[in-house]
Amino acid sequence: MNTFTNLHIGLVGCGNWGRYILRDLKELGVQTSVVARSETSRNNATAYGADYIVESIEELNENINGYIIASSASAHVANIRALLPRRKPIYVEKPLGIHFDDLNKLASESQGLVFVMHKWRYHPGIEALATLVQTEELGRVKGLRLQRTNWGRQHNDVDCALHLLPHDLSITLQILGYLPPMDTVIRNPLGDNHFGLFATLMDKDQNIYVTLDVNNIAPGNVRSIAVGFEKGVAALTDSFAEGITIFREYGVNHSPEVRQISQEMPLMRQIKAFLQYLSGGLPPLSNIQDELQILHRIHAIRNKLYGDQT
Repeated sequence: MNTFTNLHIGLVGCGNWGRYILRDLKELGVQTSVVARSETSRNNATAYGADYIVESIEELNENINGYIIASSASAHVANIRALLPRRKPIYVEKPLGIHFDDLNKLASESQGLVFVMHKWRYHPGIEALATLVQTEELGRVKGLRLQRTNWGRQHNDVDCALHLLPHDLSITLQILGYLPPMDTVIRNPLGDNHFGLFATLMDKDQNIYVTLDVNNIAPGNVRSIAVGFEKGVAALTDSFAEGITIFREYGVNHSPEVRQISQEMPLMRQIKAFLQYLSGGLPPLSNIQDELQILHRIHAIRNKLYGDQT
């Protein structure tokens, strides 16, 4: 495994997700300073091997190479703005923020320093599906069907749309290379709209449809991405699937092909991408303009569900 012992990263937040970011940073040999404001975060920072633990961004060493923000979504923008004067790259967990008007302003302030962590863009299965689109091995792409459902909210400061849609919209962006406009939004059939929805995106010129099914009050845990082509369907049926499943020729009872994929975890892959960028490589996926595409779609969907959400 590549190591980055020459790098020093500042990690802001070390909660349920931030601890895994710290784990991977330490596995890669990175010196890591952690901003941990709560007792839980401080305990996680200690348990997962932080080199330094501080209580505020102001206490971080000025010579740090780059920053990763894994705080609550409602604190992302404030943390980004606190770090921007340091003029170092910032990798922030999705979503970029929760107040749409604030995000447009932040985009003009960021000056190319801010990138957003969309781990599904680094999933080997999503890369394999995107390759099928690019090569047209199964003909032209016709549409996508994405399902992301589970029981229970994981973040109290965001609704289902801001929690789950960023994943599936980033997947759509990775597979198609763009996001079609919003077409329809259907209320949650299982209860309150804040806990689930159906939505479709539609590219009328290319005749491509994208169907999104996200829900926080659906028993079980479903993560499924299916891509329809002229000559078949390919799918990643689970986050931890051994490969993508390909069915060729509609209506013909052929056995499916399972095309093996790397089992390296997407979180590790995207952290490596950021560290390689800090070491002189290419920028990581999902710059702030990509994120604004995603948040524009979420904003439009939420307005359909609840009315104006500026």
